[in-house]
Amino acid sequence: MAMEVQREVLARMLHQHGEDGLAERALSLSDDELARIGTLGDYYAFSENAMALGGSMGGPRALSLATIDVLETTGRDLRWSRTEWEREGSSFDRFAESDAVSDRELRPHAAERQIPADKRKRTLDTVDPPAWGPAPPDATSLIKLCHELRTKPLIDFTVDDLHTMIGQQVALNPLVGLALERLRPDPLMTEDDYPGDLLASVLRVDPAFWEWSPDLTVEMRKLTEDLRERFKLKPGLRELINTFIQDHPARRP
Repeated sequence: MAMEVQREVLARMLHQHGEDGLAERALSLSDDELARIGTLGDYYAFSENAMALGGSMGGPRALSLATIDVLETTGRDLRWSRTEWEREGSSFDRFAESDAVSDRELRPHAAERQIPADKRKRTLDTVDPPAWGPAPPDATSLIKLCHELRTKPLIDFTVDDLHTMIGQQVALNPLVGLALERLRPDPLMTEDDYPGDLLASVLRVDPAFWEWSPDLTVEMRKLTEDLRERFKLKPGLRELINTFIQDHPARRP
């Protein structure tokens, strides 16, 4: 099932939750994006998992949360978990943290529901929806390749495939973790003439990704620190590593 909502109504909901930027984007959503938001919103508001966490979060919050999941890759919290009128005359701060905790517990379940159990069927179109569909007829060769890779089983991704997609900042949530799995035994692995190509592409991802992926950030820092100490690296790669370590200080327990 899916919650049906018009673009203008969704935009108002997003404004009420402090998501002004997404509210503007909501007015030009595709039908596919709108349908996906409705499906996720229904899960967040009315599923058994949602009820087990204390009951429905309400349609506006559920749809606003779903909009973040569909239009962004950050997995971040809503700016305001309650609407403006809900916050008036109430102890909003008392509820904000518990709201965020329940949202975080619920969201992985929604992602798991949409990923095929058969790993041969797991593609970026299935684990990072919505599907892209065919590339435009006038697309560049790189754009056409990215569209093709969206339907390639992730289990068959090569180092070059990962380098291409991560370099284009596509589907960072699933692909950076997959890249680190490949890099652990050989951080300088390559399928071309430039050792460390995949590592360099991971080091260049949007800094916002690392802010919302603390576990991967810690792992990446350990890997790069060890690499810097043990190997003589090319200046370009060493500079990327130094910048990453400087921008992501070690987390203290």
